[in-house]
Amino acid sequence: MKSYLSLVRISAKVRKKQNQMTILCIIISVLLVTTIFSVADMGIRAENIYMQDRHGSWHIKLENISQDTVGEIGRRSDITTVGWSEVFNYDADQSYYVNEKKAALYGTDETYLTSLANGIEEGAYPQSDDEVVLSSNAKFALNVQLGDRVTLYTPAGDVDFIVSGFGSDDKEYFQGQTYLVAVYMTQPAFAEIMGKNNIAINPVCYVQFRNAREASKGILEIQEQYHLPENSISENTAVMGIAGQSSNTSVNGIYKLAAMLFVFVLLAGVLMISGSMNSNVAQRTKIFGMLRCIGASRQQIIRFVRLEALNWCKTAVPIGLISGTVISWGVCAWLHYGVGDEFAATPVFAVSPIGIICGAVVGVMTVLLAAQSPARRAAKVSPIAAVSGNMMSAAVSHHASKLRLGNVERTLGVHHAIASKRNWILMTGSFSLSIILLLCLPVGLDFAHELVPSLQSWNADIALNGYSNALILEQDLVDKIEAISGVENIWATSYMKHIPATSSNEGIDHVNLISYSDSLLDIFQDSMVQGDIGAVYGKSNQVMTISNKDNPLKVGDTIQIAGKEVEITCSVSSGVWPGEYSVICSQETFEWLTGEQNYCLIGIQLNDKTADTAMQQINSMIGNDVIFQDARKQNQSDAKTYLAAQVVLYSFLAVIATITIFNIINSISMSVTARTKQYGAMRAVGMDGKQLTRMIAAEAFTYAVSGLIVGCGIGIPINHFLHERLLTRYFGTPWSLPIVLIAIIIFFDFISVLIAVRAPSKRICKMPITETINEL
Repeated sequence: MKSYLSLVRISAKVRKKQNQMTILCIIISVLLVTTIFSVADMGIRAENIYMQDRHGSWHIKLENISQDTVGEIGRRSDITTVGWSEVFNYDADQSYYVNEKKAALYGTDETYLTSLANGIEEGAYPQSDDEVVLSSNAKFALNVQLGDRVTLYTPAGDVDFIVSGFGSDDKEYFQGQTYLVAVYMTQPAFAEIMGKNNIAINPVCYVQFRNAREASKGILEIQEQYHLPENSISENTAVMGIAGQSSNTSVNGIYKLAAMLFVFVLLAGVLMISGSMNSNVAQRTKIFGMLRCIGASRQQIIRFVRLEALNWCKTAVPIGLISGTVISWGVCAWLHYGVGDEFAATPVFAVSPIGIICGAVVGVMTVLLAAQSPARRAAKVSPIAAVSGNMMSAAVSHHASKLRLGNVERTLGVHHAIASKRNWILMTGSFSLSIILLLCLPVGLDFAHELVPSLQSWNADIALNGYSNALILEQDLVDKIEAISGVENIWATSYMKHIPATSSNEGIDHVNLISYSDSLLDIFQDSMVQGDIGAVYGKSNQVMTISNKDNPLKVGDTIQIAGKEVEITCSVSSGVWPGEYSVICSQETFEWLTGEQNYCLIGIQLNDKTADTAMQQINSMIGNDVIFQDARKQNQSDAKTYLAAQVVLYSFLAVIATITIFNIINSISMSVTARTKQYGAMRAVGMDGKQLTRMIAAEAFTYAVSGLIVGCGIGIPINHFLHERLLTRYFGTPWSLPIVLIAIIIFFDFISVLIAVRAPSKRICKMPITETINEL
């Protein structure tokens, strides 16, 4: 033996069975990190493909800039591609039509549409000025195919084009529309049409760098070198954000959230492994004392414990990496085949270098961090303790315990739990971490749910809308559509913005007046924040508003509109229209205040089985002055994305909860093993199996109760803080004590204890008394 460290391998062979629990803890920690980072890596790859497909691969956009300046910029070594594009009539507010549908006109070069925007889905870019590319919805809206002729109607005259392709640089905008078609033409053809209609052109330059990191640096350099104002240069937030290079604060907040989750996983792993190693060291006090007796220094003992921990990593880390990779394949397969849509490009059987490296590095780092405290504890073992045979890790008591908890077994159980302050703190920390996460993460999911309109109960499959929210949809149209087979629910609303008004609330000189049909008012009863919605129905001077930080109107305010006074008697957390200065009333009250009878928006929810037939019937009932939008595909995509987010977050919670349960099982098992001789002596003097079980249960319940107190004590204020900052501030939803969630936590807490107690108590009760007394 060259050094004391040579004993590490011998110890590993001798204590192979005892070390299995600690090795399993390390495997779980490595497995978790590998899985999380591998899935995140695959998810980012898929999202990058999805974002480039939907928003293009360009990095920055330059406006109000000359072609000479762009020529100089294009010669930079870090820039790969430069393209041009310009759009007119994007909102369809001008009288430009292709055949019978409204047209948004684009003048682009081939580089932009084919390379930077990934816009060609079928066919090819126009090879002459009399060819155009139409957005893909034109196939249904105009019933045209490649090679067909279409006519562009403009105020200055009509122009015929041949369809050379289908596609778009903004697939999300034109998808599902039948009222607006994008027309992509060459730049000379676009300039000619704009000139005939006396419209000035101002093309926009799109720039692609070699990568997002260079684009982030290039933005500042180009802006400074060419003295460009801030509003003339902007980034492709989707592409830059997924690469972690966006200047957008909301995008960067996602990465901060990911970093927080990583810290929680690391902390949970440290607590679990540290608890296991503490128990392991406590059982080997005699070994460390004997090493001190034969000359080992404290520093050598510390190195011994650290090297032993690293020796465990030789087995645990590879197993954790392989297991984590296999699990990540399963998750990616579910995202690819089960969720689909924006996750359809998720690689399934790819190996993530980031996941492997992070799993290995974080696994070793977690073990080293967890080994610090046990190593110092082992180094403090006195040689006298080894010689005298006093191997107890706890301090010697010179007086009887002051705990009075009824039966002696309960008192002893609690005493065992709190005797080692370090172990008690670790177990309490492990429980409280799970509880804090369980109290906080659901608030984030509720916030995400509120942010996505397609997840709301009022969300429509089909939307009919007047251009610029014109009030052109007659009330009898609602009755006709409602009678169509396959229509499950229908609602209607009117909207008039910036109506002059006076209010009892100072500083308000206008409001946005909104009407809801009775069916829509029924839906929003579940979104009430304050007051009673019942008085809003029918012709009434009672109205409601939306409660959020941007709306100064409050319940109790009176408002004068067109010489008529109304009172806000209730508020809701969200609405169909923006919440600022919103006054929501019934259709009858809207007609009383404005004299207008028509709606500007009708929302229709369809039965899935007959949706296509109903959609065709609805489409045949409206004219060209009505925007018809099919939102079913987008709604399904949003629902799947939200489901994926729910599964990921709740799986994360389940993992943390599993670690907690595993930690307490491990700790109780180690504690029972360390006190085998004590339990044997207790059984020898008359203590039966039930009393031993109660003693072990009392120890476990002490950990659980202390964790529950600390976890709820910290988690509830954080839950309140997050709710106030995210939900109350933006949606007006008042905070209430999450009683159901706390009940679930308490149930989980005590179920964990029952699981943890069962195996150790069963094992100690089955051991013969003579064996437990002689156990070393």
